[in-house]
Amino acid sequence: MIDDKTPKDNLNEKRTEAQAAMAGAEWTAKHDREERLKTLQTETDSLRQKLTEINKEKELLELDWIELDNQRRALRTILNPLLDEEKKIESEEISLESEEARTGLAADKKIIEKKRWEVQDKRKEIEKKKWDEEEKLAKIETTVQANTAKYRTLLDEEEKIDQKLQELKIELATMQNG
Repeated sequence: MIDDKTPKDNLNEKRTEAQAAMAGAEWTAKHDREERLKTLQTETDSLRQKLTEINKEKELLELDWIELDNQRRALRTILNPLLDEEKKIESEEISLESEEARTGLAADKKIIEKKRWEVQDKRKEIEKKKWDEEEKLAKIETTVQANTAKYRTLLDEEEKIDQKLQELKIELATMQNG
């Protein structure tokens, strides 16, 4: 077996061993306990800092959700009248098509056909506006879903940190009482 420790590592180990032997078991235990308390406190502080960061991230996501929800509502107020207008125009187009089919005179058919073309152009214009708004809405929905996934990940992380903090709190209490 090859010893991959450097001479300095070996020296440090031997010094630690010598300190423990010369200081005695009681002093060494007290020193180890103090070091463990410092480590636990540092870990606790680090976890609390991480919780603070998570809360800031969650707050940003919450504020972003509010903004996106406001945009979503605004788009829906634009989109709903467009959908109503589209239905109205489609009905008008169907009515003109049926009137055109019932009309026997070519001159009358031509007039009705021109009206139908105008209605179709109007419908196409409304549909284009509707598609633009639906595309904006879809982008917002995608962002909301991505943010929701991030938020839930943060909640899971927060829960794990809270659990670890509870474990550290118990260990600290045990060490301080014992």
